[in-house]
Amino acid sequence: MNLAPALRAALVTVAIAGATLFGTQIAQADVPTGPTPTGVTAPAPAAPQATPSPSSSTDTNPWD
Repeated sequence: MNLAPALRAALVTVAIAGATLFGTQIAQADVPTGPTPTGVTAPAPAAPQATPSPSSSTDTNPWD
């Protein structure tokens, strides 16, 4: 019955590693998930990207 403690230890190790990974992903998320703490400002929304304007040239590259 030496297998049961080994399996239990492996299960606990995997559970701790999964919880740590999940916590790291939450900490690195771009969108805050809860209320903003006092003294901390939330990130500003991204500015819209510029779009190329149409031209009458025959060039197919819209960024020229």
